[in-house]
Amino acid sequence: MARPQERTAWNDSAFEDNPYISTRHQKPYAVPFITEIPQPRDHIHGLPDSASRMANPVGTGPPEVTNSTSQGNGDSNRPTAIAWQDPILAFLFFIAGLFTAVGHHIYYGVLDGTPVNSDSQQVWAIRIGTGLAFLTRTCLTATLGIVVVQQFWATLRKRAMTIEAIDSMFGIMTNPWLFLNKDMLMHAKRVCAFAAISWLLPVIPIITPATLSVYSHASQAELTLEVPTFNFSNPSGWATYGGAGVISGVGPEVSRLFTSVYTSNTFAPLTPPFPNSSYDMEFWGPSYKCSSLEEFSAKNNPPTWSTSGLHNYTTVEDDFYAEIGSWASPGNSTLTNPAYVFKGTDSKSLVNTIYIGTSGFNAFWDNSARRNVRLVCQLHNTSYAVTVGFDNGIQSIRENAIADMGFQNWSTSGYDSPFYNDNACAPDPSGANVTICPTYYVFQQLFSEFLTGSVTVSSVGDLLYTPPSSSPQASSSGAGSAPLFRSGLMDCADIANSSVITSDADIDGGRLKTFGRCRNRTLAAAVEDLARNFTYSLLAYQSWADDGVAERAHVTVTSLVNFFAYNRALLLVAYAAAAAATLACAVVGAAALRTNGFTGSMAFSAVLLTTRGGGLEGLAEGRWLGEKPLPRGVREARLRFGVVKGGEGEGAHAGFGLEGAVVPLGGMSSR
Repeated sequence: MARPQERTAWNDSAFEDNPYISTRHQKPYAVPFITEIPQPRDHIHGLPDSASRMANPVGTGPPEVTNSTSQGNGDSNRPTAIAWQDPILAFLFFIAGLFTAVGHHIYYGVLDGTPVNSDSQQVWAIRIGTGLAFLTRTCLTATLGIVVVQQFWATLRKRAMTIEAIDSMFGIMTNPWLFLNKDMLMHAKRVCAFAAISWLLPVIPIITPATLSVYSHASQAELTLEVPTFNFSNPSGWATYGGAGVISGVGPEVSRLFTSVYTSNTFAPLTPPFPNSSYDMEFWGPSYKCSSLEEFSAKNNPPTWSTSGLHNYTTVEDDFYAEIGSWASPGNSTLTNPAYVFKGTDSKSLVNTIYIGTSGFNAFWDNSARRNVRLVCQLHNTSYAVTVGFDNGIQSIRENAIADMGFQNWSTSGYDSPFYNDNACAPDPSGANVTICPTYYVFQQLFSEFLTGSVTVSSVGDLLYTPPSSSPQASSSGAGSAPLFRSGLMDCADIANSSVITSDADIDGGRLKTFGRCRNRTLAAAVEDLARNFTYSLLAYQSWADDGVAERAHVTVTSLVNFFAYNRALLLVAYAAAAAATLACAVVGAAALRTNGFTGSMAFSAVLLTTRGGGLEGLAEGRWLGEKPLPRGVREARLRFGVVKGGEGEGAHAGFGLEGAVVPLGGMSSR
């Protein structure tokens, strides 16, 4: 039965007063007289059960929300239920992100502390870690991308916003400049928070792969290898021989080795078994012990040699000054002609002893400025315990224990090699039949040739070197030809501070130019150091190497091994913060989904279905392409998502409408 005609009252002022809708488009929204009012609809298509239902349009206000039971023809008008595909997908993405984060942690934990076996292993470890980090970030970002849509629709249901702010909400996940929209920041705080977290998640692939690093650690292994050693009972190449096997001089090869030692001021290097390795050695070998004349005389008074024969001296001092000269007496400043800077000679009474006198002074020697240094250097047998080490191929020798076993002495007939029991001598004093080796005798000859002779200053200022009188070349020559002056011993203050040099302005400005090469600061200590360095250098003596002089030693090989190191705390904190923020957003998004009652979408179809009526046609007039920039009037038009009035022949429906032309869905307030 038809009802009487009634004029439906609608709040047309919301449209008439809106400056953004032309008068041409106001007419369709002025509700006409209805000759027959259709039966009321129980449901508004597209709205959830809990949403509002349009009541009888007769009245004076906007559409009302009713709770009437369904009386229509059923399924076609039922509200759309929540589509669970997107929520389930968001949940799966979040769980996948957690699994990849945990997998990243486990993978790095397995590598932690293990050696890096190759460059490719290290590269692939970083690649896999970076891949897991990107997977985690992608999963968490996808989760946020799904849940932010639900919050987007929930926000638009609550309050009206400008079109420009809505545009910013649509694009904020891909364009960070849109954060500058004040209206969006003020009215869509949760959406902005979701987007900010999404933009911060790319920090994960930057931080977490770097939690795996590589450090170098010294790893040691002990190997038993053959290494060079000493055999002083083997005189191969040490000497030249005259008739009846008499040693006539020093062999060329050992002489070259000694020359390289005193000119380089260090021992001859060995070929390392490994670049970084070390091994211990214990052996017996020669050395020199140098002491002052006073100290040596106190130990040898009465003398330990026969006072009869060629030099019948009753004291060591008498023997010393007979060989060196009285100019070397303590504090003597009387200049001789020529004036002595240095003089060294063999003791005729002690065949294993060298006397040295200098006209300089050395405060480190006698703690005074008293000129003239007098030294007595004597060949000794010595017990050595050393560690031969190599650091990146550079050799070092650490002296663990040096024990003096007493001086080596022999008679003047000792140069006869058969007397030495060639190839059967035993320098080890612990042996049952200790004999003197010819190598010790040659060792003494080497140092005798090096330290004997004299350096003087002539009356015209020439600095001259004169070999010992026993030398076949006893004529004087420049001081540079003196073996001593080719070594670092020349820089010792005992020589360089000679008053003969410092007082003569014609000699290099009054001083002998030095370079600080005097080891251990005194001439006595420098001679002892040189003797030990030459002994160590015999490990590189080629003749012994050719004869197979070697021993098996425990060699400690040190190598730098790269290991993985994992910073657990940093990775766990980074992933935990990202997961917690994403989970919080997911909870808020789930609440928004429940409030909406439907699964929102940012698809074109969602825009199409929610932009019918509500005065939007007037905004679009003349701007059908949607090109940028939008006019100010369009940008600032305030829209809201809710229940809007339909056109002629249409009922009210959900969609966007101008502020004041919509009512909240489900009676939701605008607070």
